[in-house]
Amino acid sequence: MDRANQQTVGDYLYESLYKEGIRDVFGVPGDYNFALLDTLERTDSLRFIHNRNELNAGYAADGYARLHGISALITTFGVGELSAANAIAGANCENIPIIHIVGAPDYDKQEKGLHVHHTLMNGDFHVFKRMFTEISAYSTVVTPSNAKTEVEKAIQMAKDYQKPVYIMVADDHVNELVTEKDGEGIVPFETDKETFAQAMRHIEKKVSDSKKPILLVDTKVKSFELEQLIQKVTESLRIPVASMVYGKGSVDESSDQYIGMYAGNFGSHEVRDRVEHADCVIGVGLVWADTNTANYTASLRKEQLIDIQPHYVRVEHATYENVKASDVLKEVGTLETSIDTVASPITFPYATALETEDKALRASNYYPILQDFIQEEDIVIVETGTFFYGMSQARMKKGVSYLKQGGWQSIGFATAATFGASIAEPNRRTLLFTGDGSMQLTVQEISSMLYYDCKPIIFVLNNAGYTIERYLNTETKEQVYNDIPTWNYSSLLEGFGGGAKHVKAKTTAELQHVLRQVEKDDCLCVVEIIVDDPMDAPDYVKQIRAFKKEE
Repeated sequence: MDRANQQTVGDYLYESLYKEGIRDVFGVPGDYNFALLDTLERTDSLRFIHNRNELNAGYAADGYARLHGISALITTFGVGELSAANAIAGANCENIPIIHIVGAPDYDKQEKGLHVHHTLMNGDFHVFKRMFTEISAYSTVVTPSNAKTEVEKAIQMAKDYQKPVYIMVADDHVNELVTEKDGEGIVPFETDKETFAQAMRHIEKKVSDSKKPILLVDTKVKSFELEQLIQKVTESLRIPVASMVYGKGSVDESSDQYIGMYAGNFGSHEVRDRVEHADCVIGVGLVWADTNTANYTASLRKEQLIDIQPHYVRVEHATYENVKASDVLKEVGTLETSIDTVASPITFPYATALETEDKALRASNYYPILQDFIQEEDIVIVETGTFFYGMSQARMKKGVSYLKQGGWQSIGFATAATFGASIAEPNRRTLLFTGDGSMQLTVQEISSMLYYDCKPIIFVLNNAGYTIERYLNTETKEQVYNDIPTWNYSSLLEGFGGGAKHVKAKTTAELQHVLRQVEKDDCLCVVEIIVDDPMDAPDYVKQIRAFKKEE
């Protein structure tokens, strides 16, 4: 790819993506990104992945980044980039680094302020860049005279803050030679040594004084790739570890030290008591949001908390800025403690024996079956809705990658993210758990899965509508707006090109039978879980409704 000092802007951009380990670029063609795509097609080391629309492309890039560490997305100016805006905002919320590249009208047209298609017909070609500035860690216009500095800076900002960045490049600039001789040299975020030393002295005293410490992990553990450090801390200190709901999948749940999900009043009372009665909670990447804290019924006092965030740490009432979580965790893993507080076993929600009597499917019986079906090293992707809360209580086996959108919660995310995950890790089994309502928003991406020979197992919970919305609205009995059309998934799969399998289950015996079947199938499979009670839901969702009724 390297043509010494004769690189074009497009060549330099793609070489930079390749150096970050990116091998696939998601997107949709448009006439302002033709030069970008033509250059990409000539680049042997990268592959363009064509999505059905830009929103799905953004979701797919998100799913890819969650497994691969970083991803890239190409859209066209205006209509394309705005279609992807929801996905980019979600990636910002969830701390997912996506390099969003926008092909723009030719530079001379911009300079003249011409009225061209895909614009607001006002001559303002930076209006969309300004919009994306609000939902990106960095936004820039790349030109031949600044390409080295700006591309390097954008990528570094995405990595430092684990958020999307925005790069706009005029269509005619893509094939122009880079004229900037050397970039400015971007310094990555580093820990302040003096502040770090102060923080560690405070942390060491807090840990050494504790009698009942516990480790509590959350979503930013995964976003900032801290899982291995967390594992070393748990093994070194020999203390129990719990997870917040957003943090599901951040820790090895098969470990004897794992005690389950901390979810305030909605989750396990055993876990809540152990966390809230600990005299030292080492929290990592905590996000104190409504749907992560059971409507703020989760309660931790500052006096008991060591709050380790990606770029700072709080110990009790003191805050230490410019300290990287990775540096803190490395040091915490070396602390000496004589305490071995791995407590008596916790009763996990779906630990009961599988149903032997054939019964109509209900949350109480199909979640244990699904938990049992998940294997080590699977990729599990869970949609917003009842599945999000129900699957959060399932105990994952060793090596499972668990993907969800806890904070942003845009329904439809999981289907397109499954496509991205399948592209990122084609040799692993991928399982999608989604609802019939959410499926209808982004179902087109199943066509992409078939086109690229992806073979996930897709579980669709058919309960005739938006059950989670029915639960959240406690004021209205008749909620016609939460009903949805019934789809024929067999016909749908044929329309998308065929080569896929659709099976149904209405009872526990039927579900267990079809699961034995799909385990043997070498194709994309849709497993339709039919529940005849539209108000059936896992206990966690029932707790949410009970709480809302009392508000």
